[in-house]
Amino acid sequence: MVWIILFGGICASFMVAVTEAKYFNILYRRSRCDACHQTLKWWELIPIASFILLKGKCSSCKSKIDMGSFICEILLILFYLLPIFYNLSLNDLTLYYLMVTILIPVALNDFKTFTIPNHLSLIFLFTGLFLTELQYIEPLKDIVIIVIIHLFYLLFSDSVGYGDIKLFTVITLITPVNFFVYTILLTYIIGGLFIIILHFYKGDMPRKIPLVPFITNALVLSFILYEEINTIYFGGFL
Repeated sequence: MVWIILFGGICASFMVAVTEAKYFNILYRRSRCDACHQTLKWWELIPIASFILLKGKCSSCKSKIDMGSFICEILLILFYLLPIFYNLSLNDLTLYYLMVTILIPVALNDFKTFTIPNHLSLIFLFTGLFLTELQYIEPLKDIVIIVIIHLFYLLFSDSVGYGDIKLFTVITLITPVNFFVYTILLTYIIGGLFIIILHFYKGDMPRKIPLVPFITNALVLSFILYEEINTIYFGGFL
């Protein structure tokens, strides 16, 4: 469990940097402060602990450190620990870890900027296809689904961004069709409940709501409840 916590924190820090990077020099240059560009020492890079010990400030210039990495580290560690409590197969586990590793930092970035970096969508696509060995590719069904979600975008472009459509397309290609359908349904159920709660709490609605946080939660729930949902819809429970 200690190794999972440590690995989760390291992955979170790296993925936040990759998500926010405009150029791939992030892959070979050392970590540095965003404000003063001072190279960070090893003890400033310990997940969660460094942020707390430094009190959220750079040791050199004392500027505030963006809490995005800290929040991402906590969330990714929690999601890395989640499979301990659920019985996932090895193949499911590999895909699960890939999804949460990429989608949690992307969800935080979407929450902050309302954008999904194209290079993360491409990394998600090619890594997902490699790990699943193309076993979930169903050409006819996938084409139909991709056409439908793009038609949805054309009809309701004011309510959904094209970055979300690209993300749905990637998920379509690296997961079974049933899994994708459950993810779509849960995404809008969770999002709808959030909007209702937000409406009663604030009374007015924000102009934009990031969708990736809901997609991420829906994917995790689909992993956990996949067999139960299959039983309800295809096993004769109803």
